[in-house]
Amino acid sequence: MNAPQPFQRLDDRLAGKPLDDVLLAGVPTRLEIPLREWVSRALQGPPDVTRRLARAVVISLGWSLNANRTYSGLLYNAPREELLVVIDAILQLTAEHPDVVEWDDITELEQLLRYGRSAYKVAENMRGLTYRVDPTVEGSFKEAVQAAEPTAAKMLQQAWYHTYRPDPDPTTAYREAIRAVEQVACPLVLPNTDKATLGTVIAHLRQATAKWETVLIGANAAPGGPEPVVELMARLWSGQVSRHGGSKNSRDQDQAEAEAAVHAAVLLVQWLSTETLRRK
Repeated sequence: MNAPQPFQRLDDRLAGKPLDDVLLAGVPTRLEIPLREWVSRALQGPPDVTRRLARAVVISLGWSLNANRTYSGLLYNAPREELLVVIDAILQLTAEHPDVVEWDDITELEQLLRYGRSAYKVAENMRGLTYRVDPTVEGSFKEAVQAAEPTAAKMLQQAWYHTYRPDPDPTTAYREAIRAVEQVACPLVLPNTDKATLGTVIAHLRQATAKWETVLIGANAAPGGPEPVVELMARLWSGQVSRHGGSKNSRDQDQAEAEAAVHAAVLLVQWLSTETLRRK
């Protein structure tokens, strides 16, 4: 869904003030009532169908229903910090409960989020919310997905989703980022190895540097070596501290690590899918 330019007050626009592109995380005060109203309107379909959707959302979120409240009422009165999670769940589960949330409801939701300068927007498949990242960065992600083979593309999409959804899962995002790179790198670099990993790909490229090149020109105006690709792979691989449990250094990945990993994976998948790295 391509959003128009952000709103700007008339007096600010006439005064030539720069456009404020600051995005607001969470649910700012200006959006709380409009989003609650959206939840209420979105759950006003046929009673039986609406109840099933609301019940599915409550159960999926792990909440318990108070005897004095309906499922829809529980969602409408959710704590402010949980409103986006509720809306994301409604959108996700709509496919299993059709005839409740309509196209006009989703269009209105995207408008509300844009008017409120929310850091989130409706995902392109309309089955959830996603982070409103810089258009250029998001464009690079989409190009990498289009260039990649289907399985790698799906893994990259999962990495992006778990990084930028309203309740991010950085550890899963990091894992899927590595899997997306492996899906492209292993058959390219080690086509005859059944159990190749990104680690074995890195080791091979370091041992067989003379057999590989990139389209990036080196100092002598000839194609350069594979070092830039290998270094980025190595940083991505070594940064996955959540890979092995039990180690004293093992822990979940944090959000900054997940964001860095998914953007590194976007670049690597794009490079590996378009022969930026090639055998001599």
